[in-house]
Amino acid sequence: MPTAAVIFNPTKLERPDLAAVLDPAAAEAGWGETAWFETEKDSPGTEQAREAVEQGCDVVIAVGGDGTVRAVVEGLEGSGVPLALIPQGTGNLLAHHLALPIDDMSAAVDIALNGVTRDIDVGIVDWTRPDGEKERHAFAVMAGMGLDAQIMSSTDEDLKKRVGVLAYVQAGAVALLKGRRMTLQYRIDGGEPKITKVHTVLVGNVGTVGRNVTLMPDASIDDGALDVVAARPVGPFGWLAIAWRVLVDNGFLRRLKSSRMRERDDNAKELRYLQCAHIDLNLREPEEIELDGDHFGEIRSASIEVARNALAVKIAG
Repeated sequence: MPTAAVIFNPTKLERPDLAAVLDPAAAEAGWGETAWFETEKDSPGTEQAREAVEQGCDVVIAVGGDGTVRAVVEGLEGSGVPLALIPQGTGNLLAHHLALPIDDMSAAVDIALNGVTRDIDVGIVDWTRPDGEKERHAFAVMAGMGLDAQIMSSTDEDLKKRVGVLAYVQAGAVALLKGRRMTLQYRIDGGEPKITKVHTVLVGNVGTVGRNVTLMPDASIDDGALDVVAARPVGPFGWLAIAWRVLVDNGFLRRLKSSRMRERDDNAKELRYLQCAHIDLNLREPEEIELDGDHFGEIRSASIEVARNALAVKIAG
């Protein structure tokens, strides 16, 4: 008899509300007793996921926002135990990409118990803090440094609860006014190191944020590659060019262009695109980093690689 483990963020949804939907569905599907794990501020889901794997659970259901999902992904990476999602966050980035139900708990539970399994890639990042401490983490969607991470660190959580993604607009405006660029050395797949100065760098497993913001048009969640985009606009018109690219060009016009035109666009001054299996980044000064929307403080260097087909996820059949 298969068993499910539920890892839930109690600030998003309480256990009785979950059990009222999950327990009868599990009984009807012939599943055994569910194992329940509650996240905490200093234990957001990674340890709970590893414990669920050790207990022999057949599926791990993450209930919460992108931070909870990322932490559970980190605990499941490479285990072979599938991840199912009951999205309860602001962005729900992985759930959107996998076309999972966002506001229908019953449908999400049905997929968790009866859906099919798909293997996807995971990003693995090893970084060094300014004090020399080393850490290793995983992400499902994307890692960001510079302006992107500054926005995540300065977003008002209370405002985010009230207005959702609009809270990021306020934080973005504040970060943009600073106009700060970072200098970094990067190396792609062990090649020659290069130096650049940019506002932000994103390394993505998924290229689309929300429904229509396409940051990395060639990204695929199971292609065994990471997509990298560096933003380096000059003046307000530079930011307008970026807005056009991610809101209109990447999502609609790009598919109509020839390969030569796409290559030209991928090397444009405002946005430059690369694809790789591994990227090393060394920063002149400590910079902030975020993973799947969660802020992780400052680092001095990072090595990011793709773990191909390292995570099984439940999707609709």
